[in-house]
Amino acid sequence: MAQYRVVDSDEKVIEEKDFDDATSAYDWFKTVAAPEDSLGTVMQVHDNGEWKNFEVSDGGTNKHPSADAE
Repeated sequence: MAQYRVVDSDEKVIEEKDFDDATSAYDWFKTVAAPEDSLGTVMQVHDNGEWKNFEVSDGGTNKHPSADAE
């Protein structure tokens, strides 16, 4: 089971949850309460001791890349 969290554009954690698969986590991300006009809302996955970006909301003013480069 992997741990996921949603972070707003100010890098504050909105919510955290564990999922067995990325599809379920992505579906959850789409339902987390965040303002509709909120740009830069990020879903992160805890991987090997680090939080990595998994999905970023659209908008063009995001502070973060859409995915972490390996």
